[in-house]
Amino acid sequence: MDGKPLGPTTPANARVMIRDKVAVPRRNKLGLFYIQILIPTRMEVPPMALALDPGGKFEGVAAASNLKVEVTGQVNLPIGVPKKNKERARLRRARRFRNCPRRPARFNNRRHGQRYWLAPTQASKVNARLKAVGELCKVYPIQAIYVEDVRHKPVNGKGDRHFSTAEVGKKLTYEELGKLAPLTLVTARETAAWREEFGLEKIRGPKRPQVFGAQAVDAAAMLMGATGCGLGSPPFHVWTALRFARRSLHRQEFQKGGRRPRFGGTTNGTFFRKGDWVEVSTRKGAIRGWVCGLPTDRTPLVAVADANGKRAGKWRQSDVRLLARASGFTWKEGSGIPPAA
Repeated sequence: MDGKPLGPTTPANARVMIRDKVAVPRRNKLGLFYIQILIPTRMEVPPMALALDPGGKFEGVAAASNLKVEVTGQVNLPIGVPKKNKERARLRRARRFRNCPRRPARFNNRRHGQRYWLAPTQASKVNARLKAVGELCKVYPIQAIYVEDVRHKPVNGKGDRHFSTAEVGKKLTYEELGKLAPLTLVTARETAAWREEFGLEKIRGPKRPQVFGAQAVDAAAMLMGATGCGLGSPPFHVWTALRFARRSLHRQEFQKGGRRPRFGGTTNGTFFRKGDWVEVSTRKGAIRGWVCGLPTDRTPLVAVADANGKRAGKWRQSDVRLLARASGFTWKEGSGIPPAA
């Protein structure tokens, strides 16, 4: 009733409470459905824990009660940030030699040594990781967090080519996670031993599918080994961090009429914003997706993409209905079914 997370319930109980108008349906920024109680109720909650398996491109996460694993998921981290930053720097330096608006150069006032600083490449990954964990802690009463500690120390320059980006930003990640719940670090050997003990198989390789066995299996193994809960049949979700072109002064190339219009950004003054979760009414039925293109004077249509970022089409604004404002993530149900414990 006051916004504090309570314990999980069954779908049948949730339907009864919504029917009797003692609860209302909600959905958080990760697309997880939950209900909010409207009447005073008991505040006792079961002990729940969360596990995180960091990675360079995607991470595994799971939450469990004292009985079983309640939810598992994979977080796809932002990619392509170094290329965008390099192009942005090149355009910014070129503008300094032209008579156009620009900001002053700031290449000689860096003071990174006085504070904990992360490059934009790693900061985007850390922020996406912390946001996903924070949203889970808002709907589950997490009382303990387990994280697989990534360790990599190259000796005499050997192995530095395969340095994991998960090693960068650990200090900030651990500090922020410790503010949510008591943090416990788990070694990779302990995770592998628990995974073998419970008969869980992990899919390896550079091009792993988005299934439970790719990354979330390690998070589930940590919870089962540390808390003693069972696996059950938890749902599996895939959360992808949204990335859009930032607002630029103008396009790089001249357009029709010899002008370079403004480019990028998440809004242009219309009702919709990039990243909004919407529903489109079509002849074949309703389609749900995320806004990836805004209407303009030339094309007054709204472009909608699926959870994988693939554009499904363009429709009139009257055919598009807003479901939720942009939350920074897309979501979908995973196709993989967790194996039995």
